[in-house]
Amino acid sequence: MLNLLYRLAVVGITCVATMAAASAATVVPVGGATNHATIWVPDYYGRTVNIYKFDYTVNPATFKITRMNLAPRNCNPNSVTLHGGLIYVVCNSDFDGLDQILVYSGTRLTYVRAITGVDIDGNQYFDGASLIGILFDAHGNLWTTGYNTNTLLRVPAANLTQTNPRIDREVIDSPDSPAGLAMGGDHSIWVVGQFQGGIVLNFTDAVLNQPGSFLQGNPLNPSPRYCISNNAPGCQQITGLFDQPEGVAIYGGAAWVTNNGGNAPGKTMVRLTVSDDELSAITYGGTQNRPFACPGGIFAAVGTNKTETLWVNDEGFGVAGTDCGASNADQSANTGLVMEFLPQDLTLPHKSAPPIYRFSYESYLRTSSPGFGGIFVQLD
Repeated sequence: MLNLLYRLAVVGITCVATMAAASAATVVPVGGATNHATIWVPDYYGRTVNIYKFDYTVNPATFKITRMNLAPRNCNPNSVTLHGGLIYVVCNSDFDGLDQILVYSGTRLTYVRAITGVDIDGNQYFDGASLIGILFDAHGNLWTTGYNTNTLLRVPAANLTQTNPRIDREVIDSPDSPAGLAMGGDHSIWVVGQFQGGIVLNFTDAVLNQPGSFLQGNPLNPSPRYCISNNAPGCQQITGLFDQPEGVAIYGGAAWVTNNGGNAPGKTMVRLTVSDDELSAITYGGTQNRPFACPGGIFAAVGTNKTETLWVNDEGFGVAGTDCGASNADQSANTGLVMEFLPQDLTLPHKSAPPIYRFSYESYLRTSSPGFGGIFVQLD
């Protein structure tokens, strides 16, 4: 462990801890980062968003933790993303929280507004939905997943600056129990769901954003371009491929899906590629803590040196007897690990136990159990 200098201060809703390495020569930087790296991690149980910042432009390099306290807003944060200089935090209604999306300033970390799921006629679509994932599509529309209501819900880009941004589209059964979202290079959208143990769908942008009104008893129920599952009717089926999947990211020309496992470690990640109009699958991991236990949120980031990196938020890594946050004994605001992988870590020779990329202060990148843990990573 490096020798550290600590400074602790309270600033508004944030708690900031700064650490400086005793010697720049001992610092191993985040993969893909030349100047800075920032990892945004929702702490579901602790009701905060943890911001981990690395600065390599100073000597010695510094590492800072900032905690955004969301408790006054009744938020159990499942996902976080940045768009247009603002921070969007997806909250759900477990643990006496509210299904809502909170918006904060990206510079001051101050509260701006809430998105409550009211549509243009005042109907409420977020209540009881158990919101999980978030995505901004190629048009700047915001999408979120309603796990309990089997819905995808859209806030159009034009509404996002309103005092009370309203949704304008409901997509149903696409799939049931949806969790994570990711956008492909062709602007299509990948959706992970837990229907019958696991399912992954891909929709073209034109299908999801087709013209028309799809609210108030007339939801959109589109056909996917690709569909792969354990055993769902009408889908490509591979028995046992998924185990309560949660996250999806597009990395290295493939869709990567995390098998969380639900109430027991899923321990694997699945790589999906298109082959002859079907999806081919390769499973990584399988032995607990080598490296996965309960992987949830997943994010692909590209550094200034064009290095692609893949980040996995594992809420059960290294936790003895973990049940992925299902029981009171396994619910904590300081568990698991946010892992980074480089391209060489995810080659076929490593598929049984892909090595985690190790960098200075990596062990401080804690997550939270329970919770999806949809993360956001910035590299420059």
